[in-house]
Amino acid sequence: MNNMINLTKMSFSNLKSTSKQLWFVWVIWIGVSIYNPLFLNMLFGLSIFMTLYQVMAYEDVNSIDNLIASLPVKKNEYVMSRYVAGIIFLCISIVIICGIYFISNKVNTNEIKLEILLGIGITTALLAMCIMIPMVLKFGVNKGRLLITIITMCIIMIPSFLLENISKEPQLMETIHRFIDVVSMPIIIVILNVAILLISITISRKAYKNKEIK
Repeated sequence: MNNMINLTKMSFSNLKSTSKQLWFVWVIWIGVSIYNPLFLNMLFGLSIFMTLYQVMAYEDVNSIDNLIASLPVKKNEYVMSRYVAGIIFLCISIVIICGIYFISNKVNTNEIKLEILLGIGITTALLAMCIMIPMVLKFGVNKGRLLITIITMCIIMIPSFLLENISKEPQLMETIHRFIDVVSMPIIIVILNVAILLISITISRKAYKNKEIK
């Protein structure tokens, strides 16, 4: 447990080395999201891509695999620390995005309820994280950079386009709201996200265990 905590702390320390280029993107996207809340959904996925992926890429370029092999830590502990860091980044993003949502609501009336935004946004970010981590661990950042970027951007952008089209249909939006209230959608989303997370962890642990360190 201590090793996993220390590895997670290492990720936050490494984030400082990449944070300068990230702040510029954050400020622009936050500004856009205040005037168009539909972009908030993208911000969930982008927050994971701009934090967790950048940290893993930085560590991969600086031969993190060789470091893990030389330290008295288990490979599974390193794998789990990636998910812990990702979930922490996501939790921070949720707080920030909720604040932006309420600010945006004072500028423009939001047609998308916060519950829907959080449900879709968190699921999108978690799915991006659960695909990103095993791919980086297995192939490294150099081999998988283009594919990871394409997949992540598709995951981030497709739900946003769907939300935009749904928001233009008031009757459809009202039907979705009623459906969520009746079906207990939050519970279904939680179960779905936990299942995706467990599957991804299993794949990542197996992939990193069998990875050859050169």
